[in-house]
Amino acid sequence: MMLGEGLFLMDKWSDQVAELADALAPTVGHHATLARSVKIFRAESAVSNIPKFLHPGILFVVQGMERLCCDVNVHIADSNHFLLTSAPLEFRIDTEAAAAMPLLAIQVAFDPATAMDIAQEIMRQDGSQAGPAAICQTCGVVDPPLRDLLCRLLKTLRDPVSCRILMPGLIRELHFLLLKGHDGPAVLAGLQGEGTRGKVLKTAAELLNRRRTGVSINNVAAAAEISISSYHSHFKALFGSTPLAYLKAARLHEARGLLKSADIGIAAVSHAVGYRGTSQFSREFHRYFGRTAQSEQKLLREAQSNLDLV
Repeated sequence: MMLGEGLFLMDKWSDQVAELADALAPTVGHHATLARSVKIFRAESAVSNIPKFLHPGILFVVQGMERLCCDVNVHIADSNHFLLTSAPLEFRIDTEAAAAMPLLAIQVAFDPATAMDIAQEIMRQDGSQAGPAAICQTCGVVDPPLRDLLCRLLKTLRDPVSCRILMPGLIRELHFLLLKGHDGPAVLAGLQGEGTRGKVLKTAAELLNRRRTGVSINNVAAAAEISISSYHSHFKALFGSTPLAYLKAARLHEARGLLKSADIGIAAVSHAVGYRGTSQFSREFHRYFGRTAQSEQKLLREAQSNLDLV
């Protein structure tokens, strides 16, 4: 294929998927779809340095751009690159978006059970091999098989019957393509808890489950049979932050979600996410988000805040 022909086909695909996503997300904000695991997001103004705690998922930006930064990695998600996260992760996000050229993004939930089932099939076929160091975040190229799949997925979302019948297979195919990709074995190593880094990654769920009641990092490291210095080193390599900073970010983002409720006050939110005093919560919330909890609550309740990026 000639270079010019390839660029033409890429532009044609970009226009097609942007048109499909635009129809599924006609207004600013998050849009649920006929598939519970798929959401579409639209933004018509750019943002800079916005904190976000992402759930495990695959992010495709079919128009516009998102730059997702943590201390160890900077990822670009655009029409040529996707982002995969297999664990909850904290990022600072910049975007490119405008009313005339809105940001259009598709978020597909990453399913560890589906990934592990596919891994079993891959290992039966390829045999057991020593895997690479575990990772929980990677950015890859949207190659022709992924472009074709994404187009079929968006078309399927337009029809309830097609979605019920075809979507499970499309989601499984997406997981398969990603796990067979360049960083797929490293993602699987993390899910399976292989090596020291994989063991550290497996402890993240325990940290998050106990974030409200408090947790001893020393005890978590000891239970995983890892020295505390090694635990901190590998945790930073995986998540881009210390375990305590990771937990604080998770608690503050949980608090921000609770602030949307009209029936809960700042003190109740503070207590719900594990803070012993409202003053400490208020200070840390303002330092992290750049606004007071009261200001954030007002913005969220008036639906004027467009900071919830996919």
